[in-house]
Amino acid sequence: MSSAFKPVITQAGITAVFNATNSGLEANIVSVALGDLGWDPTASATKLKREKRRVPVGNGDQISPNQIHITAIEDGTQAGYWVREVGFYLEDGTLLAIWSHPTQPLAYKAPGVDLLLAFDIVLSALPANSINVIGNGTVNLAPATTTKLGVVGFSTDSEATAGSINNEVITPRGVRLHGDARYARKSHRHPWSEVDGKPSAYPPSSHRHTWSQIDSKPKTYPPSSHNHDDRYLRLVNAPRAVYVDVRSTGNTSTASTALNWALAIHPSSGFRDNDHIQVRYKNRYVRGTGNGSAWWTDEYTTTFVRAAAWRAIATSTNGFWG
Repeated sequence: MSSAFKPVITQAGITAVFNATNSGLEANIVSVALGDLGWDPTASATKLKREKRRVPVGNGDQISPNQIHITAIEDGTQAGYWVREVGFYLEDGTLLAIWSHPTQPLAYKAPGVDLLLAFDIVLSALPANSINVIGNGTVNLAPATTTKLGVVGFSTDSEATAGSINNEVITPRGVRLHGDARYARKSHRHPWSEVDGKPSAYPPSSHRHTWSQIDSKPKTYPPSSHNHDDRYLRLVNAPRAVYVDVRSTGNTSTASTALNWALAIHPSSGFRDNDHIQVRYKNRYVRGTGNGSAWWTDEYTTTFVRAAAWRAIATSTNGFWG
């Protein structure tokens, strides 16, 4: 439980602080008393109305000249009760300050369960730096600083990004946000005089860049759709011509048979209208010579054009013995 409030400073407490400061000392808070009766306390109070438990201060710290932080643990095992009054006692037994409310409890102490108490107490009715807190070191929930141990909160994303708060810790996500905001590449330019290691002539007559050094490159290389119409003759729709030699496939003198052999190697699906295929084929057979017979070979080269279907447009031939 953590609570920040302004208790009533008792007259007895003011007197004790006055006597201590006149002696060059500080008044020391050493214990916290808890009670279960709600009422409107006044400065004349010297004790709680119905005290249930008094526990030593666990730890404390001075937050400012007129504000102190006190922590304590109520670890009693008696029956549970509502905490409706709280008193802060000096080491001589004087009630320095008291808090209570007729209807509003501060907390509930369950039986067998420790109740952690933390108070930020404003003591504006007392001289600055006149109160000290003496604890037994069991618990410390005072706010942490760069020079003091204590409890610290986490910065929000916006606080981490700004990086201007010095009393909160930052998460790994916050570190990333701050780094991205502070060190992310931004668009800027440098004059030529600020560039180190530059060539004597710019651009140098011969140089290369690795692919990783090129900005704004396409996702695929070469890009799936591009042309060079502005510099070169566009060849996108130029007819395709393919030469196929099927002489080793077999003997035939029929152009259509030779075409079928060629299309088994280069299927029609790879051609468009106006594409050409040139097929070279042979027909070898025995031929009479006048003195007997011998092998004769006719070789043909036929050009076909595709226009929905394949059509022969020219054939050349030559023959030889063997």
